[in-house]
Amino acid sequence: MIESLYEGCGLLATYLGTLLEGEIILLTSVLSAKMGLFNYYWGLVAAFLGAYTQAWVKFLIAKKQGTKLLNKKPSLKEKLDNASVWFDKRPFVILSIYKFLYGMTTIIILMAGIRNISYLKFGIHVAISITLWVAVVGGVGYFCAEVMMDNIQVLSENKWYVIVTLVSIGLLVWLFKHRPHNDYCLKLIN
Repeated sequence: MIESLYEGCGLLATYLGTLLEGEIILLTSVLSAKMGLFNYYWGLVAAFLGAYTQAWVKFLIAKKQGTKLLNKKPSLKEKLDNASVWFDKRPFVILSIYKFLYGMTTIIILMAGIRNISYLKFGIHVAISITLWVAVVGGVGYFCAEVMMDNIQVLSENKWYVIVTLVSIGLLVWLFKHRPHNDYCLKLIN
């Protein structure tokens, strides 16, 4: 009873996680499968479905509202114009590997929608890309799961050092990059 609950919740979490995020959730799912919480292959299927749903939602939004979105966001339009040079030359090759072009996935899907790629061609090429992505990231994650679990154990043994280090880095980034410019603080630093 409890095993089927773990499996159902784990698969649902994998689907929703890859729908919203991606690699981290896929690796977390693979770790859970390696620990025996649910079937590895069903986890990969759930990850595929989540990523595929995400791609279709973005594509349909771009197809219906892409031009309006670009008119409202000039910075996004600039990124799209820069990336369209290589996308326009080989759109189907780019769509077939887009999951491996980290940082560009949303832009690529938006370009596909705005450039009026057909629904069938989009579906086929995105399925190829997501299948490759799930196989590579999921496969490497599964075979490296032991190392990841050992590192998680080391992190848990040194959690206070990790927490203090991360908080310190966060404060330094905020102090030197994101805080409001205050002339008094700038005088103190100089």
